[in-house]
Amino acid sequence: MARQPPAADALLDLLDTLPHGHRLWVRGAGRSLYPLLRSGDAVRVQRCGMESLAPGDVALVRRGRQLTAHVVCSTEPWTTASLLGNLDPPGGEPLGRVVAVRRGRVVLPLPRPSRPALWLAHRGLSAIWARPRARVVYRHVRDFFFSGWSLPLRRLFVGTLSVRLLREEDLDALLVFAGEGLVVSASFLRRQLRERWGLRPEERAGAAVGAFDDSGRLHGFAWVDDYRQEGLALEGLWVRSLVVAPRARRMGVASGLVRCLLDEARRQGADRVRADIDEDNTASLRTFRGLGFRPAPPSLTQRTNQEWDAAGGSKRLVVLERVFED
Repeated sequence: MARQPPAADALLDLLDTLPHGHRLWVRGAGRSLYPLLRSGDAVRVQRCGMESLAPGDVALVRRGRQLTAHVVCSTEPWTTASLLGNLDPPGGEPLGRVVAVRRGRVVLPLPRPSRPALWLAHRGLSAIWARPRARVVYRHVRDFFFSGWSLPLRRLFVGTLSVRLLREEDLDALLVFAGEGLVVSASFLRRQLRERWGLRPEERAGAAVGAFDDSGRLHGFAWVDDYRQEGLALEGLWVRSLVVAPRARRMGVASGLVRCLLDEARRQGADRVRADIDEDNTASLRTFRGLGFRPAPPSLTQRTNQEWDAAGGSKRLVVLERVFED
C-alpha cells in the first residue's frame, strides 16, 4: 500500500528537517499547476535548494505558511509562475523539486528531460489563458460537461457517496475540498472542526457534514452553526454553506447534506433551522424549498439583509426556515 502524504500541519516542520536528496509525498500544494495538478492530488518532492533547480523544473515553494507547486521561470533572479498564470511576486523559498504527480492510483513522473516541454507549455498556456475569450470558452465547455447529459458517466466515475457528520480525522479531506471550491479559509475550517464540530455528539454545537466516496474523498460539504463568529445579530442555527463539487451535481448530494444537518440540529434541541440564500441562486432555493423550508417572517428577512449590508454584502438575500414539528 502506498504511504499516505503527511498531514498539512506537520509538512513544514518535516520538510525543514529532511536532508537534501530525500523524497516524500506531499498533498495540499494548491492548484497552481492546474490542469496538471488539481486540489487533492499529491506531489513527490525531492528535497533540494535553489542551486539544484533550473527553468522548467516544478518547485515546491514556501510563502509564509503556504506551500505551492510552481514552474521555475528563472533562477537569477528567482522567479516562479503558475502553469496558466503570470509571474509570482518576488520571494518565496524553494524547498524541493517536484519529481512526480499522483492522482488517485495514477502517477505521472516529471523527469529532468521534461523541463523544456513544461517551460514551453507554461509560456503557451499563459498566453492563451490571458485572453478573456479563451476563459469564456473554457467555462462554457466545463458547464456543458457537467450538465445533465454527463450524469450517467459522472455517476460511474464518482461511485457511491455516503453523507455523514464530519469528524476530526476528516480534516485532510476537508482541506483538500476547501482548495477546490470553498471560500472559507483553511485555518477557520481547521479551528471549527477541532473546537466545535469535532466535539463529542452530546457536546456538539452546530455541525458539519460531508458526502464521501469509498476512498474517503469529499465531494460535497455543508455546515450549520450560529452567526456569533461574524458578530451578526441573528439568532438560531443557520445553514452557513452548501457546496457540491461539479462532478457530483444532480445526484441528490445537496439534499442529502441538508437532511443530515436537519437531523443533527433537531437532535441538538433546535426548534428550527434557517438559511440565507442569494436571490439569484435558483438551484439552492429549489433544493431548500423541496426539503420543507418556507419563507421566514418579513421582519427577519429585512434584518438579515441589513446585517449583511452592514458587513459588506452586495446581494439581496432570501431567508427561508424549516420549523420542526413536535
